[in-house]
Amino acid sequence: MVIFEDVTKVYPGNYKAVDNINLKVGKGELVVLIGPSGCGKTTTLKMVNRLIQPSSGKIYLDGFDTDKLDPVELRRQIGYVIQDIALFPHKTVAGNIAVVPRLKKWNREDVTKRVDELLNMVNMEPELFRNRFPNELSGGQQQRIGVLRALAAEPEVMLMDEPFGALTPLPGTSSKMN
Repeated sequence: MVIFEDVTKVYPGNYKAVDNINLKVGKGELVVLIGPSGCGKTTTLKMVNRLIQPSSGKIYLDGFDTDKLDPVELRRQIGYVIQDIALFPHKTVAGNIAVVPRLKKWNREDVTKRVDELLNMVNMEPELFRNRFPNELSGGQQQRIGVLRALAAEPEVMLMDEPFGALTPLPGTSSKMN
């Protein structure tokens, strides 16, 4: 599904953020990049959806060279959760979740159904949360909405950059580690 072939990213000053990655991620596989701050994890993720262009090498998505795909269309088919949440402050919870389905021209009924389905999935009652704005949510709730936004259009590929740092336990669950 996602293939890196000899991918390198070099920044000015000859700083190699990513050095010759070769990686194949198959359909249904989960891959976690672990390393210290500044080791290239975020850069690697951003190269998949072309927010950052590799200096050399190739990245393929479903067999297609991402360099040959329209970057906007590419990003609409990839779910992406960023570290800093970045919800649109002027949009409601429903509006934030619905961004990509609306860009993909889903009909209103399907968008509403998907928003409610996702809110229910994370124990946020749609009637209570659908019309709230991000500043009316806790940090953990905002992070959940960021994850739901990435899931909304049912992407085949999800990129998640430290997506759970601000999450609080769901109501009715224990926060204790077992």
